[in-house]
This record gives sequence, C-alpha cells and structure tokens, in this order.
Amino acid sequence: MQVKIPPPGQLRNLVEIGRTVNAANENGYPVETDELLYQAWAAVEDGSSRYLIAGDAGTAARGLIFIIRWRADVRPGMWVRFRDEKHRIEQVEEYDFKRRYLKLITESSKGVGG
Repeated sequence: MQVKIPPPGQLRNLVEIGRTVNAANENGYPVETDELLYQAWAAVEDGSSRYLIAGDAGTAARGLIFIIRWRADVRPGMWVRFRDEKHRIEQVEEYDFKRRYLKLITESSKGVGG
C-alpha cells in the first residue's frame, strides 16, 4: 500500500498562517486586525488543476491548495499569506490519514489588505 505524502522537496514555500480578530481601538470601537499565528513550510498546488478536480469532485476549483505538516489548531476561516496575497481557508482535510500532513483548500482574498 502506497502512503500518500508530499514528494521530497515539495514543502519549500514559507507561508504565514493567521486569523483576523476584532480588537478595540483607542476610542473603544471594534477594528479588524490580522493576528499572525505561525509560519509553516508548505507545498502549493493550483486548485484548478485537472488532476485535483477529478480527485476532489471539483471542490477545489477556487484557489490554491497548501499542504503543511500537521497542526491541530488550523481552522476554516483563518488565512494563509503566500507571496504577499492572503488566501482564506475554506476547508481543512487530512492529507495522509496519519496526522502527519494537512491539506488546506483556500479561496483567494484579493482586495483584502495585507
């Protein structure tokens, strides 16, 4: 049985993973602020790839897919910053079913500051 893991050298892109939180400014009004949680090495795949669409039944056709090492605290709604562009995490899936890698299916957040 072949184990599904990223090929050697594929986790070569340094990405930032964070979330947007509401904080109060000096006047007490809520302001959305980006909170960087950590950096991770990731493999990046195009979500519109014909191989991914066939395998994922078309669910990943909106943005990029990031493969990172396992983190239990990554949730949908967080964001990934890659090449100065933010991508909102839509789905978080196990990549190899052994809690070694995560697959983050994202949607591009063009127009969002950062």
